Amino acid sequence: MNEFVEPLDQGLTRILVVDDEESIRKLLERLFINFDCRVWLAGDGMEAVSLLETQAIDVVVTDIAMPRMGGLELIKKVRDKFSCGVIAMTGQIHEYRYESLISLGADDFIQKPIIPEELVLRLKRVLRERYLKNELIRSHKELAQAQKLESIGLLAAGIAHEINTPIQYIGDNAVFIQDAFNHLLAVVNQHKTCLNYAKNGSIDEQMIQKMENTLLEADVDFLSTEIPLSVKQTLEGVGQVRKIVQSMKTFSHPGEGKKAMTDIHHTIENTVTIAGNEWKYCADLVLDLEPGFPMIRCDPGEIGQVLLNLIVNAAHAILEKNGPEITEKGTITIRTAHQDKWGRIMISDTGTGIPETIIDKVFDPFFTTKEIGKGTGQGLAISRSVIVDRHGGKLEIDTRPGEGTCFTISLPVQIDRE
Repeated sequence: MNEFVEPLDQGLTRILVVDDEESIRKLLERLFINFDCRVWLAGDGMEAVSLLETQAIDVVVTDIAMPRMGGLELIKKVRDKFSCGVIAMTGQIHEYRYESLISLGADDFIQKPIIPEELVLRLKRVLRERYLKNELIRSHKELAQAQKLESIGLLAAGIAHEINTPIQYIGDNAVFIQDAFNHLLAVVNQHKTCLNYAKNGSIDEQMIQKMENTLLEADVDFLSTEIPLSVKQTLEGVGQVRKIVQSMKTFSHPGEGKKAMTDIHHTIENTVTIAGNEWKYCADLVLDLEPGFPMIRCDPGEIGQVLLNLIVNAAHAILEKNGPEITEKGTITIRTAHQDKWGRIMISDTGTGIPETIIDKVFDPFFTTKEIGKGTGQGLAISRSVIVDRHGGKLEIDTRPGEGTCFTISLPVQIDRE
């Protein structure tokens, strides 16, 4: 089923019924087939997981008390690994609280014996909610991608400059190496001529003098020192361009919007490269990255966008404080640390700080203190949505007017269950 097509009424819904009683499975199979649904059957949680790994399922309707793997464990696995809805059902209604089942990951809860009309209504509600959620996620992705491209647009001139500098000395070195090659080729040709004369026993002082003159003109001692340096500089330049281009490619790609175990330090370093031209002339950037920092389950593209917003904001705050002449550089510090179940990224600056009068508004959509063309006021609003709504984390501010600001991103540390 296309995740953005409202199901059930379209006859496209795919349902997995999980119950250890065959009569219940057959009853629900007939019920759902009457609504033109595709139905799979499993006798316990283990069978259900095997089916989920090979079939695209929209909703799992599962009993709770089953052998081998019960419904509670199945609900947790569906929540952690599969993208589908869950309706739990049980005859032991007094043993389970609705709130506890929902907190485990179920979307709804129904009591046995099942009233078919009630189950269909609940199924429609779950599907409708998931449809609306997918629509919201799609809108969020489109907005986040638009803001990402806006950021790239604002950084484009600086990124072009970052690439142009190594390209310039790559070109200069290439011209030098070409000239050096021609000089060395003249030396080689002269030596070949002398070698041929020597084989014939007819080499004389004049030929030897020509060889020495060719060596002097080529300045071989100079070339033997400078050519390796030029090659080294050229390779470094190529590496720098490759790094910038790869960072741009990684950052600007919309991706699949999926969360995966991510090396946050790599994401930080990647984003620092992208934002280089924004901070390098007004601030020293210090990376204090904790060794052994855990992998974080997140969307690396979205986290990179948040980091870019905060780094650029820090650079602008320093420029605002120290002025465009940049007589004194500020400092941007990025630190990581983890404690208990949280991984934290702290981005601090020595800029202007945030006035108390606007501290409560900085996460509001379209709120900005920047001049026209410098920002739309969407950066921090989207950043908060990404961290809090999409990743279940926290985005906190500690600011002192006139001294600087520190944004702390807290992301939950999870075990990769895939």
